[in-house]
Amino acid sequence: MTLKHIFFLGLSFTATVTSQAAELGEPVPQCPAQLAETETTLDFSRYKGKVLLVDFWATWCGPCQKSMPFLNQLRNELQADGFEIIAINVDENSDEARRFLQTRSVDYPILFDPQGKCPSAFGVQAMPSSFFVDKTGKVRKIHLGFRETDQSEIRDQVAKLLAE
Repeated sequence: MTLKHIFFLGLSFTATVTSQAAELGEPVPQCPAQLAETETTLDFSRYKGKVLLVDFWATWCGPCQKSMPFLNQLRNELQADGFEIIAINVDENSDEARRFLQTRSVDYPILFDPQGKCPSAFGVQAMPSSFFVDKTGKVRKIHLGFRETDQSEIRDQVAKLLAE
């Protein structure tokens, strides 16, 4: 059974068995994802003072693939204002995800979590899942899935957090 299958089976149990899940108004949970370039472990404290969108994605997730161009554009547009995207890939095979990224223009940091510990820490319930984190490091909104019509809602949420 692949991580993809296990992930979908586990989604229905996440809310009941995950006590560390990201909660609105609470600090963003730490998790052991590693940066693609340096293989250093993610440290959210490095992003204090910035608005973050923590995006969970996988190569097998169609809506994830559709969200990437929009997220890349949004990040590049608002990065100077203090906005960053942290994308955590949950594919079991990180090399497959690296090959996938060679065909996509993504400028934001990509991290890998082939063990699936980060979705558990965050209580991910759908793919993609986006967690909006304010400048103080607290989770302020959770957005599940992605449709083209979600773009204005995501943009508005980021603008609201940047204005605080």
